[in-house]
Amino acid sequence: MLTELLPYALAFVAGLIVKIVDWLDDEKKSKNPGKYVLALIYGVLIGYLIGTASFSMIFLAALVAQVFARKIDTTAHLLGFAASVLSLLFFGVPAFDMTFFLAFLVLAFLDEVDFVGKLRPLTEYRLFLKIGAAVPLLTGRWDYFAGIIAFDAGYELFGYLSKRKSKAENRKR
Repeated sequence: MLTELLPYALAFVAGLIVKIVDWLDDEKKSKNPGKYVLALIYGVLIGYLIGTASFSMIFLAALVAQVFARKIDTTAHLLGFAASVLSLLFFGVPAFDMTFFLAFLVLAFLDEVDFVGKLRPLTEYRLFLKIGAAVPLLTGRWDYFAGIIAFDAGYELFGYLSKRKSKAENRKR
């Protein structure tokens, strides 16, 4: 039972670490070399998930979509991407499901588009991939949805905590 939950726990941790690296790069403009270590860790975790998890196609598609959307835009994220790809040499490339891969690729790419105006919430909440991952629930495939929700929960948790801390610091000033 515990080993069945491991991929979801690792997806949560990967999401958390990806957001930490985003925060260090984008908001803090940090030069701290720790972000490179964190990027290596999340890269290996994502590579492991792509190589071993039943929901691997959603992570592979999201990883490829990052390239097409030009979101691998810092040294830390380039290192995380490289670690993911190199990890596949160790963990193995999954059996390829072209239908899921292409669908998730398009949806993950749409999640990276910067919408404006009334469509801005689509950029902020990145709903395309989550909604797309819910579709296989109709056939009993809950793993795609659970995998992306676990990743996103970690990502959003750190985002929430960092904003809360920032607001608290601003109130003290």
